[in-house]
Amino acid sequence: MADLSQYQDFNNIGSWPLPGRIVFILIAMLIVLGLGYYFNTSEQISELESKARQQEQLLADYKREYEKAVNLDAYREQMAEMKETFKGLLEQLPKNTEIPGLLDEISYAASGAGVELLSHKYLDETKKQFYIEKPIEIVATGSYHQIADFVSRVSKLPRIVTLHGFKISPQQGQARSSRGGSGANTEGNENLNFSVLAKTYRYESEEG
Repeated sequence: MADLSQYQDFNNIGSWPLPGRIVFILIAMLIVLGLGYYFNTSEQISELESKARQQEQLLADYKREYEKAVNLDAYREQMAEMKETFKGLLEQLPKNTEIPGLLDEISYAASGAGVELLSHKYLDETKKQFYIEKPIEIVATGSYHQIADFVSRVSKLPRIVTLHGFKISPQQGQARSSRGGSGANTEGNENLNFSVLAKTYRYESEEG
């Protein structure tokens, strides 16, 4: 067995046998390398990894910006088209001074379709996020075909008008008279009472 007592004198390592000195030097080198890695190299590796992530992010940003630059003309054309479309939609929203004229147009549509207007009146406005909604309550009479023609004419008005909440009911005594044998009213031509809520809109900025 090796005599380990000769390795106990750390004050005189130079007198140790050669194998012991080699082992000691190797251990000392490992300790120095480990401490150097812990206090210096590990921090540099973390910083290197952080820089690598930043590089990837910058490359991704550059790629996005490059694609935007390549398609800049197309984006500008799309933006111009969107502005024109939005402008056209705004032009279809009536101004305050155009509301009475719009009512006349609805009346003309009813007259042209043969629908008899019994009453029509304004209801309270409703303020939305970007526009103001103006409802008009309409009560009238007409046949199925006349009502359909009226709806078609309203949909073709130059300003935006939408119809909501249709309610249709036969006139009192209409059903009995149509079955009385005279044949005066055939199916689809009998007069009906109907009510509908017409809504038009205007751009909110006009309030300013």
